[in-house]
Amino acid sequence: MSTKFLITMVILANIFAMEQVLGVTSVTLHGVTDTLPPEKEKYKIALETAAAAFQDAEKLFADPTFESRDGWEDDQSNDDGDVVYAKDTEEGTKMVTVRVTGKVDDVMQEAWTGASGLPEWNPNIDFASTIATLTDHVDILTYGNNDILVVSGREFVSARLYRKVGDYYIMASRSVNLTDVPEKKGKVRAWLYLAAARFRADPTDPENKTLTDVVMHVDLKGFLPEFLVNQVIGKIMLMDVEQNKKHFDEIKQKKDEAKKAANDAA
Repeated sequence: MSTKFLITMVILANIFAMEQVLGVTSVTLHGVTDTLPPEKEKYKIALETAAAAFQDAEKLFADPTFESRDGWEDDQSNDDGDVVYAKDTEEGTKMVTVRVTGKVDDVMQEAWTGASGLPEWNPNIDFASTIATLTDHVDILTYGNNDILVVSGREFVSARLYRKVGDYYIMASRSVNLTDVPEKKGKVRAWLYLAAARFRADPTDPENKTLTDVVMHVDLKGFLPEFLVNQVIGKIMLMDVEQNKKHFDEIKQKKDEAKKAANDAA
């Protein structure tokens, strides 16, 4: 056995031992690796949960039946032409999806960085904050809804992850159990099986419009009958869509005004 081989084996063994001691946890998706720093190793499950949610979301979006809505049924709609589609799941709850529009990079940036500002413009949201930022692409959020229709206030604790996949983005999140985040008084902690969004430039107007497919699969918990939850979950999603469209229209208007002002001053 050569000396060079022995030295290599010792180096690899030391690296492995260091990872074991430091508890290094990482995930690699689409050529990007998220590695937890040692002080955030306690969130290992959150990172792995977010990665699994992303993979499930990517698989769902890649399924031809999702694009054609084959197997999904019309659940809710409004006068603006927004349609929420739904289908039953093995868990007995409904999975719902809807498509909204906006400028792709603006929508993605706002969706990722603007979580804490949700209560300022969405009356359905009571509170929202970041529990921990794990990497540039992974974090843990907590947020709560106000009473909506027959559903009293719910709260969520979820891990999120996003990636740019070719020329579009996918963002996905899933609930995690964290012992150091107690349930908020007056709220029911719900369980998010999957929340995901795919942001693609609209080919009819790629500079200004985005096709955003949003998917939600949630167990609202509490004492609501399952059939009642399945009746209102689509309505709740449609209400959020309407608030989001209004918000992104306002963002676009402000940017257009700023651009015009800059051009006028030039």
